[in-house]
Amino acid sequence: MSGTIGHMTYAVLALREMKQRGHSFVDLIERHLPSYLAGTYLAADVMTLPGGYCTQCGGEYGYSSSRPDTCPVDGAVVEPYLLKHEGEQYAPKEILRRFYGRSHLTFGWYVEDEQGLVIRWDELPDYLDACLVDCLEFYPLEERSRSYVLGWMAHVVSDALIKSKQPGLDLHLLNGTYTPENRPIQDLYSFHEVGQRELGLDWATLLKDLAETPVEPIQLHCMRITSPRGKLAQRFPEGWIPQCEGLMLKVMAENRRFMRIYKRDILHEVELHEGPNGLECNEAQSRKANGTTWPEMIRMCEAANFRSALDYIGKSIADLFEQVEKKLI
Repeated sequence: MSGTIGHMTYAVLALREMKQRGHSFVDLIERHLPSYLAGTYLAADVMTLPGGYCTQCGGEYGYSSSRPDTCPVDGAVVEPYLLKHEGEQYAPKEILRRFYGRSHLTFGWYVEDEQGLVIRWDELPDYLDACLVDCLEFYPLEERSRSYVLGWMAHVVSDALIKSKQPGLDLHLLNGTYTPENRPIQDLYSFHEVGQRELGLDWATLLKDLAETPVEPIQLHCMRITSPRGKLAQRFPEGWIPQCEGLMLKVMAENRRFMRIYKRDILHEVELHEGPNGLECNEAQSRKANGTTWPEMIRMCEAANFRSALDYIGKSIADLFEQVEKKLI
């Protein structure tokens, strides 16, 4: 199950919280909502790449290092996907190892000599402030880039909380806070009960618009994959790797290309259908959740106050943005 639905939900709830507070970032985000949501997902999960491709029909299936053995259309072998750049080939797992920490900042640094580059939670306001200031200086005519940067930081905050890298979130569902078995439950509830029923989101349109957003060069700067410059380099001078700029540009283009395909799988995974006893979820998602049915998922989320946990994440994102807003005044 993808994290796309969860992160989009957190970002939309953060936007709603900012509206209630009269936050100055609201108008910017609403003018460029697709870029905000693209930042919320694609700017962080750089391993959004196909798992493999069918040797017969050429279709792409799976996600990152996960793929089916055979094509669901024609049964042919599905070969692993490899990203090709300047004569080299990179598996999605290698892309994750190289760049995941740089996009998540507070955790996920897999390269041994980069462990000291972890950004502390209390440093995030300074980091985001520097990124926004540099975005305005380097790309003054591309307002959408700033909305994209805000979406990216929404992911950084929400991932740290939902994965318990940062304390504060009180949530226990099937077998913990964030586990492979819990993810289908969290995404299905967020999609249907929160996104559709409560917030009235048109998920198909939002996902389509997200996938069509342009590559934002500011992402390279925010991940320190350019020559060091600007306020970010002044405050965080270590760990810049301009030698990887071309590879990361290729990755970002592939993220968007694959997202146009992958959104189909996301929408299929969260479909509900009429069963003998009412609405039921996709059977594969029920199996991933230890056989939990859709009605059981709803009851489980209500018992665990999952909706309150979502609000906590949204408010935490808004809190960070509020701190940065004060720095920018």
